[in-house]
Amino acid sequence: MLSFPNLNQVLENYSDAPMTPKQILQVIEAEGLKEMRSGTSPLACLNAMLHSNSRGGEGLFYKLPGRISLFTLKV
Repeated sequence: MLSFPNLNQVLENYSDAPMTPKQILQVIEAEGLKEMRSGTSPLACLNAMLHSNSRGGEGLFYKLPGRISLFTLKV
């Protein structure tokens, strides 16, 4: 799975509102925060990483309930 080391930076600095995985990926690509390789599916990997890290008390991210794929950092 791809890693997204600057994901916290994107959610902290580039939006004051929750973002979808697609919006997050657009910022990452526009700012050159991660090199995207052909043959990979960065959006699918990012989406999976966000979902897995938004479950339970130890997760870094918060998924808004009732909304499809809107994420923010836990505070």
